[in-house]
Amino acid sequence: MCHGAASAYFPAPEPKGSVSGAMESLVFGDSNADKKIVLIPDIYGPNAFYQGLATRLAGKGACVYLVNPFAGLGELPEATREAAFARRHEVRDRQCVDSLEQFCADQGVTGVVGFCLGGSYVFELSRRGARQNLVGFYGFPQGMENQDPLDKPFDYLSTTTTPQLCLMPGQDQSVGVDNVVKLAEVAAANDAIDLHVYTESGHGFLADLDSDDAVLRSNAEQALARCEQALGLD
Repeated sequence: MCHGAASAYFPAPEPKGSVSGAMESLVFGDSNADKKIVLIPDIYGPNAFYQGLATRLAGKGACVYLVNPFAGLGELPEATREAAFARRHEVRDRQCVDSLEQFCADQGVTGVVGFCLGGSYVFELSRRGARQNLVGFYGFPQGMENQDPLDKPFDYLSTTTTPQLCLMPGQDQSVGVDNVVKLAEVAAANDAIDLHVYTESGHGFLADLDSDDAVLRSNAEQALARCEQALGLD
């Protein structure tokens, strides 16, 4: 599920420091940059994959904050799905998004990109009317169980007016293909949701930047380009 390993497509990670406050974050790029981007990782946390992506975006002129929703919960004992889910279940989602919202305000963030769990947080930011440019990769529109759960996106996405770019795979066995189809129906009736579904790809498809399959690699490259354009970094 999602991104547990580094990508050769991205440059070597070059964090410039860290920030603590409403959330803990690694910082990439120039803190005085006009574009300030938050990256919200999946259940594996701010690992080498996301650090490489953050370094890439910083190279395009942004200050990138790679936030850590798992701060205080310890490092993963091993990069396995079981260990990642065990730690994920300790995160209080609503409280985490409250902190994320405050962090964005404190740092003057202009764009937010979330993946899987982070993509679900992007849905919630759209519900709250966030002013940042919002990009979500493979979030869960049906919602996610939690001890402090967020509203289910399907309950509000038809009426949200906050623009968001939503990048989904057509063969998403984690989110569920039926839920991707339902999301497409909702997006077709709401111009605020700019949805792109990559028919051949599966969950975590940005990792296909390293794929030998030309179609899957092209899907990942197109999605990354759309993401960067939405953030004003193209």
